[in-house]
Amino acid sequence: MFIILLFLCAILASLIAYPLCILATNFQGAYSISISIIILVFLAFMVLRQVKKHGAKEAIFFLTKFLIIAAGLASFFFMVISGKRLIAIIALVLAGALFLLASKILKSKNTELKTEK
Repeated sequence: MFIILLFLCAILASLIAYPLCILATNFQGAYSISISIIILVFLAFMVLRQVKKHGAKEAIFFLTKFLIIAAGLASFFFMVISGKRLIAIIALVLAGALFLLASKILKSKNTELKTEK
């Protein structure tokens, strides 16, 4: 049974990875668009799952915190690539501090909303 499962996983991985490899090497624009669509679909799924599970306000809080982390990591990555390592570390620390601040503010607003009911 384990061998069959391993074989099925390898087949499914090949069905997903091989077309992406062909796109990445031969059609860079199509690859970028397809990966962007996959990421956007995943993010939409995450937001919809949060809305269904916790409600719209909680989903907005989750999205806000997620975007803070994503922007901080993206700015860190691009600054390191461009050679500005000190600024990258400062940006990463500021993103972390902004995330903590947003978490505290949103948590306090969330508890206020719950106590009003």
